[in-house]
Amino acid sequence: MRAAIFLLAFTLSFGLTSPVLTSAAIEAVKGKEYSLTTKHGPWMVMVAVFSEPPAELKGDGIGPEEAASELVYELRQKGIPAYTYRRDQKFESIQTTNRLNQNETRQYKLDSEICVLAGNYSSVEGEDSLGKRTLDWLKRYKPKCLEQGGIYKPTPGQPGPLSGAFLTVNPMLDPAEVKRRQRDPQIIRYNSHCEFSLLDNPGKYTVVVASFYGNSTTQVGDDAPDENKLGGGGLDLAGDQAWQVMRALRERGLESYVFHDRRKSIVTVGAFNNPDDPGVQTILKKFSANWKYDPATGQNQILAQSLPLPSQNGQWLCTFDPKPQIMEVPYKNHD
Repeated sequence: MRAAIFLLAFTLSFGLTSPVLTSAAIEAVKGKEYSLTTKHGPWMVMVAVFSEPPAELKGDGIGPEEAASELVYELRQKGIPAYTYRRDQKFESIQTTNRLNQNETRQYKLDSEICVLAGNYSSVEGEDSLGKRTLDWLKRYKPKCLEQGGIYKPTPGQPGPLSGAFLTVNPMLDPAEVKRRQRDPQIIRYNSHCEFSLLDNPGKYTVVVASFYGNSTTQVGDDAPDENKLGGGGLDLAGDQAWQVMRALRERGLESYVFHDRRKSIVTVGAFNNPDDPGVQTILKKFSANWKYDPATGQNQILAQSLPLPSQNGQWLCTFDPKPQIMEVPYKNHD
């Protein structure tokens, strides 16, 4: 006899018509395992927790793993990225009093649980945020897979199996990681009206080929001046220069993007789902500094790649970063 499912807690909500949760199609393959990783989130909805029922409640029905898998599959069919996460078995201690009125410590075992979490939200601020709209939908959603047998233990005051859904952070992330992946409203504003913004890059990784700080054409790495503040004339110039370089690279057939933050503007090339993609190495090689003959010194030197571009005063020279760097696309959610 297989153990019936025993739902201890729930945390996802969807309405009669699923909200649009993502612009890209969500993969839904029956029987495939979609495990939670540190790439997901950082904010998510806790949908349900499955565990083995007490011995007296065991009977016909699907087990916790299968129940979680079926729920993940059903949610993914609705366009909602859902995942499973196992909370391992652990032991807890409690203080008790025995028949002789003596204090003693006893241990009891908490069995492992299979959690279902869903959604990849960079922020849950605002009443109309995607995370909160999804949560509201999930609270009213009644999964068909939970009607196919097993035992559902209703919670008083909760009309449906998922009405206890709630927003939470990815349990695999530490607070520092959550903060790093939190969308910064200022950064979003800086890039919201930018043509070919890096935020629109369809990949998960790209390669930084040029960095612009303040009034200089290019500065690299730790040499960037910290005193520059976004919004000043210097950084406006840096943004304009980055945009010109991005456009010039696109005219040369390269998939290029631009990104602005509080200190600099950068130009990147490529959209990759894996940092080991062969195309990454092609870009790194193309833009890296290499040995060239320097007519000023009459000797071979390691020189950065450069690109002359038109300006109001004639021409300016863009100097690319001597050592291009692979970077994750900011705030990218992973299915």
